[in-house]
Amino acid sequence: MFDGNDSSRADEIVRALLQDSRFNFTDRSGYLRQGVCPDCGKKELYVRKSEPWRIACGRENKCGSSWTTKELLPQLFENYIKRFPPTSENPKATADAYLTEDRGFNMTRCRTWYDQETYRLEGNGEAVPTVRFYLDQERTRYWERLIGKTKADGQKANIGGKRKPDTSMFRGDAWTPPGQELQPGDQCYITEGIFHAIALEHAGKKVAAAISSVNFASNLIEANKGKDITWILALDGDKSGRRYMEKHRKILLEMEEKVEICLLQNGQKDWDDFWKEGKLNDKLLEECLYQGTLFTSESVEKKCWRIFCKFPTKTHHVVDFRNAIYSVKIDSKFSSELQEMGINLESDRGLDMFKTHCSVDMSCNVSPTFLYMEKDLLLDEQKYVFQIDYKNGTNSKIMGLDGTSLTSGDAFHKALLNNTNGGRYTGDSKTFSILTKKWLDRRMLEVQSIPFIGYEKKSKAYVYHDNAFQSGRKVKLNEHGYFEMSNIGIKTSLGAVVVKTDGDFSTEWLPNFIKAFHYQGVAVLAFFLGTLFAQQIREKHKSFPFLEFTGEPGSGKSTVLEFCWKLVGRDEYEGFDIAKSTPAGRRRAFNQVSNLPIVIIESDRDRGDNEKRPQQFDFDECKPFYNGRSTGTLGIATRSNDVDEQLFQASLLISQNAEVDGSEALLQRIVHCHVDKKHHGEGTRDLARWFEKQSAASVGGFLEVALKNEKRILDTYFTAFKKFEAGLSATDIRNERIIKNHAQIAACAQALTVIFPNINQATIDHFCAYLEIRAKAREERIAADHPIIEKFWETFHYINDKSKEGNVLDHSELEKEIAINLNSFRANCIDYGQELIDLTQLKKILPASKRHKFIGRNRSVWSKHLKKSIKCWIFQK
Repeated sequence: MFDGNDSSRADEIVRALLQDSRFNFTDRSGYLRQGVCPDCGKKELYVRKSEPWRIACGRENKCGSSWTTKELLPQLFENYIKRFPPTSENPKATADAYLTEDRGFNMTRCRTWYDQETYRLEGNGEAVPTVRFYLDQERTRYWERLIGKTKADGQKANIGGKRKPDTSMFRGDAWTPPGQELQPGDQCYITEGIFHAIALEHAGKKVAAAISSVNFASNLIEANKGKDITWILALDGDKSGRRYMEKHRKILLEMEEKVEICLLQNGQKDWDDFWKEGKLNDKLLEECLYQGTLFTSESVEKKCWRIFCKFPTKTHHVVDFRNAIYSVKIDSKFSSELQEMGINLESDRGLDMFKTHCSVDMSCNVSPTFLYMEKDLLLDEQKYVFQIDYKNGTNSKIMGLDGTSLTSGDAFHKALLNNTNGGRYTGDSKTFSILTKKWLDRRMLEVQSIPFIGYEKKSKAYVYHDNAFQSGRKVKLNEHGYFEMSNIGIKTSLGAVVVKTDGDFSTEWLPNFIKAFHYQGVAVLAFFLGTLFAQQIREKHKSFPFLEFTGEPGSGKSTVLEFCWKLVGRDEYEGFDIAKSTPAGRRRAFNQVSNLPIVIIESDRDRGDNEKRPQQFDFDECKPFYNGRSTGTLGIATRSNDVDEQLFQASLLISQNAEVDGSEALLQRIVHCHVDKKHHGEGTRDLARWFEKQSAASVGGFLEVALKNEKRILDTYFTAFKKFEAGLSATDIRNERIIKNHAQIAACAQALTVIFPNINQATIDHFCAYLEIRAKAREERIAADHPIIEKFWETFHYINDKSKEGNVLDHSELEKEIAINLNSFRANCIDYGQELIDLTQLKKILPASKRHKFIGRNRSVWSKHLKKSIKCWIFQK
């Protein structure tokens, strides 16, 4: 029988922690200590070896971060059905493991409360294991949680069984722990979810789960009516939960039942979250009950009275009531008069007397809640972010203000008028001082705003619009619009590029992908995977190669690129046309993404004149990107000499029909794959069409799977790179940079095996053999002249041979030199019917000539043909 606390499982986790180089733990008797904290970087991380379910930083005051083991080692907690399949001895092994490891529950308390069943997914009919809880004694209705999967509509749970006569599945019902009995005078916490109820039960409370915030547990309450039970409504702290707690409270009061509200302040955390963190205790519940009393106050005076009962020495309170701010001042004589009259402050008479001794003024017709400090480190800017809730019912909004808006009540009033729908501040300076002290005189959460999407190097997190990933764990966007990473927050301010991270993923399409797009397609797929970790690779290898993906029209280039973009969550996108952009636009495009590709398409252009020559972007401008260096320099509008130089954080993929021209240094940085139709055969067109029809929703789960396996992929990559680099070095290839680049792409292909266990190693080996051929071709290309230079010399010698004067293009009288006037060369090309060469492009690359070594340009030479001085380019014969 599975037991999440058994020693074998604990030993497995301890071994994994010791082997993980991120933490570098020291084994000391019953603990792992001196691990490196992922948040503060100090060697204060520790975990108990016998119970390694939660890992914490020992710097409680300065850091205080903690994680479940699942958050830091997600690979040990995946695929419960595979790791813990049901057996005849324990048919609930999968459910046991899930509830223990994922939820942190104690099986000795709750193993008999549920069954393990299956739910068949729509479409493929896959049988998914579930944890099933029955809602009635006859076991005709149930709620179940899917383990490791979701339904077609994205829901993680399912409600099933026999419907009640009124067509509702569970109206009026509530789940309670089997065997629980309510005694006279008991307290019973009513939650929404069953897991929330189990968490509170583990904390020593009697509980019931209503399954939904809408459902009022009337059957349970009627069955125990008159027992003097206090029903504590502990639904979720979101808007729906608050609304229905207020509604259910009124019903209970009408039934003459005792009722309290236990209100969670953080809408992102539930009772089981606090249980997993070890924070679900009486202190937390006492504070939540106090917040519940404030929430149920019928008037400003009554709410302030309850605050005054807790803080009786303060005579000026600023109270938020029904989305407006009020200033409440208590007469300084109130406490002494109360004592003289012998009245208990917390009694009804105390409340009545309080009302006569306080004055109430509305200071603000909206309720601003300070959320966090947003900092843009690149622009060195910061703003204070508030949530604005409206008294008149207008939808809430998030508002960012600069510091000058908080210097006075008048400045704040103007900021509200400029940023909200009619918000006003009319309070005095003392009230505003109390507000700002409440907002700012505390430890602020700093949320880093980044102007790109993808990998943020400092936090080691991948940040997108809907989800983020850090150390293999997925982090949901919270209700305030940022991602909580332990004690820091982060968000992206970029809206131009949208990447979806919640797509589905299957490995079944890979064989068809290889068949349809051959090794060139594998190169692009491997490059996209490697790019997701480009900065981590550059940190160790100091570079990441460029990929050139050329080919004839109709060979499938666009289909491959668009499909690979869908794998990483971007629909209807192939790349950006650099020939249509300005230098400033290009710079911004290069800075928009991190650990994602920059794909440049169709940079070669027909200029539209009679020459029909392609006009191409100068890719030598991109050479610094190879090492992750600056994308350009901009001056900052200050009187200093400061400049803005953003580093290239992406990878570069070039896709066009013509091959890239450029310097030898540029060509060395490129791994070139050329697509043709030789591998096309019967059925490949239909296969390609399947890939065209896919979307980020159907295949974009590739991104999540890759990022959750970050460590495994990088370990595989670095190990494979050494092997492939050694293999290429043993060939007759001599250029070290070419060897390194092609070995890196080969290692990326090997890393595909982490995500695609169905890929054959022979396929990887054949692909690496193909890369060796490409590496040799690249070295030969660099050793030879550029194709345009070769064409130039072929045309030069052809015209000289055909001319009646002989050697008409060489104006030099010297035996060992060739002097060529390029305008004369161009005129003779027309006369002799030769294809014209773009002189602008030729002038850029001609100094790299190998056939005839370049000596100088535009030098005055005495022409042996014209008998006068002309400007010539000089080469050795």
